[in-house]
Amino acid sequence: MELKDITKWVEEFSKFGLTSDRKVKIIISPSAPYLPLLKKVGGVEQCAQDISLDQKGAHTGEIGAFQIKEFCTYCIVGHSERKEPPEVAIQKRDICLSLGITPIVCFTKKENASKTYIANAFIAWEDPENISINGKYREKDAKDVREGVLAIRKNVPPEVVLIYGGSVNRGNIKEIAQIQEIDGVLVGNASLDPNHFADIIRCYL
Repeated sequence: MELKDITKWVEEFSKFGLTSDRKVKIIISPSAPYLPLLKKVGGVEQCAQDISLDQKGAHTGEIGAFQIKEFCTYCIVGHSERKEPPEVAIQKRDICLSLGITPIVCFTKKENASKTYIANAFIAWEDPENISINGKYREKDAKDVREGVLAIRKNVPPEVVLIYGGSVNRGNIKEIAQIQEIDGVLVGNASLDPNHFADIIRCYL
């Protein structure tokens, strides 16, 4: 999205008056240049899309966690699109935690869930069989999603925040929101439309 698109998105989404509270967190994760702009959206929390493994030093083009902490309290690490091994996601997770940033640690293989969770971190299962492709959703039955989540929960304590990502949209969110073993969703393509994103959020309010 370009600056004009982000500006329009902020204007449209702000009209809905949706806000985070103690039970529901609305977290928005724009590209790094737009993090300051998203602070104008009241009632939501900001999240970076990634950080560098390198911190202070000569690392041209990299964005350190010490820099993004000025703008947000969350950061996605290990997103499937980056094709990084779990070890890299874990390193970035620990960097975030050391600076008071809550990492949202993504994983695609269910067996990697036990490697990624730690106190004060969120984990996000990106179902590889259901990730949207080129903006097109892949409609997987909510029963299958729950089976995958249950398999993950066998190795992840109930107090760990587990969210689900994979073609989440207004067509399947009502069923997904009823899966008690997950705590929320990681919305991809559908979040680009503020109306669509708002419909998804309303299922948790």
